[in-house]
Amino acid sequence: MLTFKGRRRIINVFLVISLLIFAVVIVVIIIREDEDMVPYQSDLLKNIVKMKEIDLLYVIDNNTYVKLKSKHGNVNIIDYNLDLINLDLLYTSKDFAIDAKASRGEYLSQRFLKVYDNITGHMDNMTFTTGPSGILEYDYTEGKGIVKNGVTIYQDNNAISSKIVEFDVNNNFIIFKDNVTVEYKPSQE
Repeated sequence: MLTFKGRRRIINVFLVISLLIFAVVIVVIIIREDEDMVPYQSDLLKNIVKMKEIDLLYVIDNNTYVKLKSKHGNVNIIDYNLDLINLDLLYTSKDFAIDAKASRGEYLSQRFLKVYDNITGHMDNMTFTTGPSGILEYDYTEGKGIVKNGVTIYQDNNAISSKIVEFDVNNNFIIFKDNVTVEYKPSQE
């Protein structure tokens, strides 16, 4: 028969062995390198959430909304800024609509739309394209925008190209600046 000291010794040995096994398991988990295991990186410290297959509709008022579709992007969860890749953008209001496709884009502070690189799109009844480093910026609260780094706007059979195009929706004008060329073809009626 086991004495009290004998039982206590067996329990102590069992506890020590259990602690050693637990410590070995923890060490193996910490130092184990597995190809399927991805190290955890928290972008929440930077307030960034990475997303895939983004389809966002932001309603500004009854007549105005922004729709964004993207393959993937980052969202700043503090100020709701979005940085998007392979972007389809649609902005529509009572008096103006713009849709564009671009390699990348941003939606900033629920006020600015910016798209970059190889932009194609439509503004009301005009079609536009840019080169590989094209930039479109639109402040929809002010109704003002700019397209930079080479843009061509097509309407019917006509085309106007320039380095910079500025537009103001509220005052209904478009200004072409720097190296402007016009290709005009009268209609064939």
